[in-house]
Amino acid sequence: MPIKVLIGIWLVSGCALVPPKPAAKPELMPLAQPLAPARRIVQQINAVWADREETLLAVLELDAQHIAMAGLSPSGLSLFNLTYDGNTVVSDKSPLLPDAVNPAFILGDLQLTFWPLAELQKNLPAGWHLESGQGKRILTVDGKKQVEVSYLSPDPIWPKAVELVNLQYNYRLNITTISYDLLPE
Repeated sequence: MPIKVLIGIWLVSGCALVPPKPAAKPELMPLAQPLAPARRIVQQINAVWADREETLLAVLELDAQHIAMAGLSPSGLSLFNLTYDGNTVVSDKSPLLPDAVNPAFILGDLQLTFWPLAELQKNLPAGWHLESGQGKRILTVDGKKQVEVSYLSPDPIWPKAVELVNLQYNYRLNITTISYDLLPE
């Protein structure tokens, strides 16, 4: 099958990490501030929902002032770009991607998984609770578990293998860190 057809099937099949056409407007995890040190991280994200599985490469560059993220297909096709300065998310995405694909949700999931707990807790709305222990993080909203993060390969600097299960939107992410490099500031 030609690569364009494969990419088209992947894009049309709904590579969104939030299911298309949800019953209610999906609620974004409040974004935390960018964090030092300056670094570049490449991750493979396998998203599984219903009977589908898709793969995305995420390239993050972050420091204390901003986060830049690029989403790429496994073949290297640019799917989206996002920047976040601690206040505003600016993103563009391939016109082939469905409207349901929101790069800010991907960033929210990555922050929920990798940011320090105290930083995330600063911005949680009333009724939201985030706790951590025994290699897991659990996000509850109004007492109902919404997201569970399991650290499969813990690392004090940046976990290498993580599974995020979103119970509200019925998807699972398996995130593998391919590279983690400190950058000069």
